[in-house]
Amino acid sequence: MMDSRNGRDLKDFKPTGAVAFFLAMVAMYALMWFSIYFLLISSRGG
Repeated sequence: MMDSRNGRDLKDFKPTGAVAFFLAMVAMYALMWFSIYFLLISSRGG
């Protein structure tokens, strides 16, 4: 499918914003998981 305004093909589409959002979300979840994990480890005296 061609975009008639600038002639770019759909194969040139790269969802960089979506990839950046996904990586930021994974990093946020990892940070939350590790913070809770280390909190539990420290509270049990491990």
